[in-house]
This record gives sequence, C-alpha cells and structure tokens, in this order.
Amino acid sequence: MTPGLVEIILIDLVTLFLMVATVLILWYGVKKIFPGQTRDLQFFLTFIVVVVPFVMLIYFGLAVINYDAMTRSSGWEPVLPLKSPLSLPIIGLIVFYIGLTVWLWSSWRRE
Repeated sequence: MTPGLVEIILIDLVTLFLMVATVLILWYGVKKIFPGQTRDLQFFLTFIVVVVPFVMLIYFGLAVINYDAMTRSSGWEPVLPLKSPLSLPIIGLIVFYIGLTVWLWSSWRRE
C-alpha cells in the first residue's frame, strides 16, 4: 500500500499539534515549578533558546524520517539527505520556530 497525500498531511499535522502541545505543557509546568523565575527575561530566553528547539528537533526529525520512509516506499523522490541548508523543510521549521517564539513571548508578556 503506497502512502497518499492525505496520510502525509495528517502525520505532519499531528506532529505540529504534538510539538505545540509539548511546548505548552512544558511552559506551564515550568511556570508551576518556578513561579517567580518565569517573569525573568533570562529564564524566558533560556527556555526559548534551549527547550523549544530541542522539542522541535525531536518532533521535526521524527516527522522527516517518517516522511522519507513513506516517499521511498511509494517511489517518490526521497527527502533525506537534505540538499541545502535552505531547503523547504528547514524553512518551514524556522517559520514555525518564529511562530512558537512569538506565541510564547505574548503569553510571557501577559503575566
């Protein structure tokens, strides 16, 4: 059975949802564990620079590996290895990172 476009889109959407949910759960967990420190700019920047990219790397890496396996089994052109540092998956990851950062910043600023 060859994967269709619908399955690939569903897997990508689930990956994005899990990525946002994990970052949200971690952020609210950190706010409960360290209630006074989350208002500190250095603490927030550390979360944005260390935790968010780590979570995104895990989910994004699993999604790209899964997508590559699906495309290879269907006879499409494989995704891995990425051809250039500015390939479409990397640009998508950067755009999504900026979106998550802005979303967390607006949540942090409202505190």
